[in-house]
Amino acid sequence: MEHLLQRKRAQLSGGQRQRVAIGRAIVRKREVFLFDEPLSNLDAALRLDMRMELSKLHQDLGATMIYVTHDQVEAMTLADKIVVLNHGIVQQLGSPLDLYHRPANLFVAGFLGSPKMNFLGVAVSAIGPEGITVASDEVAAITIPAIGKASVGDKLTLGIRPNYLAFADTRPIHGKVGLVERLGNETIVSLNLPSGRNLIAALDGDANIALGQDLALGFTPDKAVLFDAAGDAMPLLT
Repeated sequence: MEHLLQRKRAQLSGGQRQRVAIGRAIVRKREVFLFDEPLSNLDAALRLDMRMELSKLHQDLGATMIYVTHDQVEAMTLADKIVVLNHGIVQQLGSPLDLYHRPANLFVAGFLGSPKMNFLGVAVSAIGPEGITVASDEVAAITIPAIGKASVGDKLTLGIRPNYLAFADTRPIHGKVGLVERLGNETIVSLNLPSGRNLIAALDGDANIALGQDLALGFTPDKAVLFDAAGDAMPLLT
């Protein structure tokens, strides 16, 4: 930012002011820093660069940094520990991957991940030593290795992340392709389910998929999460 040194504060953009504020805070060599959405006014490319710079500064300074953000990508990439708040109430505390793979409830599951987790209504059809079997008009019967207070007939929510879905020979989930987004490294598909709801899948590579195609998708049961009627995640069998 050397080319901006002669400018007054009023001549700086919002993003430039944010970067100046970060620099002024860091040179004071404090043990604790509080960042309140420091990258919110930056464009996408500069935000990526600044995330990397902040991560390096965290390592170099060895200071505690409390970072407030609504951007789940910033939270996942910068944090050692994440505290997810909803209306000021702590929903879950843990490492980024702990929260991503094993969210405590529907709020945390929907907050972390892009595209966000799919939620499908299911009913309990059986309970056995291998877990809880659930099914619905949208999902063929599948046993999730989970435990918890549940009875046959109970209504639960099945959560599955888009990147855990893959092509399947059988039809645990099926529908018609309503939208295809090709990103090169992956293909984002919006699947129109028989119920009228949509399901998002992030498939590897440049998948050969056409609009209107009837598509069957599956997933590994231990990658799914069951949520009870209160919205709390049911623990996996160990």
